[in-house]
Amino acid sequence: MRKVDHDSRREDVAAAAASLIANKGLEALTTRALAKELGCSIGVLSHYFHSKEEIVIAAFRWADQRIDLRMQEAIADDSPNIESFFPVIKAGLPLDAESDLEWRVRLNLHTFALTHDTSLQAEREKNQQFRDLMTGMIAGLQNKGHVTKEVSAEDITSIAFDLVNGMAKNLVMCPFDEREQKAEYLYKLIEMLRPLPKP
Repeated sequence: MRKVDHDSRREDVAAAAASLIANKGLEALTTRALAKELGCSIGVLSHYFHSKEEIVIAAFRWADQRIDLRMQEAIADDSPNIESFFPVIKAGLPLDAESDLEWRVRLNLHTFALTHDTSLQAEREKNQQFRDLMTGMIAGLQNKGHVTKEVSAEDITSIAFDLVNGMAKNLVMCPFDEREQKAEYLYKLIEMLRPLPKP
């Protein structure tokens, strides 16, 4: 079997596992249920993953990568300014069905990561990489005079990171038609990052 086919099939398994976790909870993810979802045998699953833990980790990474990719695309602005923050914040929130599923997977698996050292370490490293990327963006905005220097780029990154993660956890419990409005105060906070006019 070609590697591209093997990788593609693993991706399919991870996506199906993520859907099960998001809709029914981590306890619903059994190899039997997953095989039924994919229309294959348990033996076929074992060809791609050696254990349920591997499948869980793959589902976790599937959801994380999709959220991170959207946020990185939002950061990749050729001429960033204060308005560049808005798409970055929105990209990290569960404001539609797709991002809602991804966040439900993330939230189901946070507890899992806390009790599995390899997953926890991978999550820490990934978070640090994203923080470094965002800190660099903010420092660049400060150097161009778009963002206040009263707060360090590192602190602004930490505040934004923690606010988005906390807000995302709250939003998944709200109806979709309320989420955008509930997130508006984050956008107001971004406005406060503008440097004060010189006297």
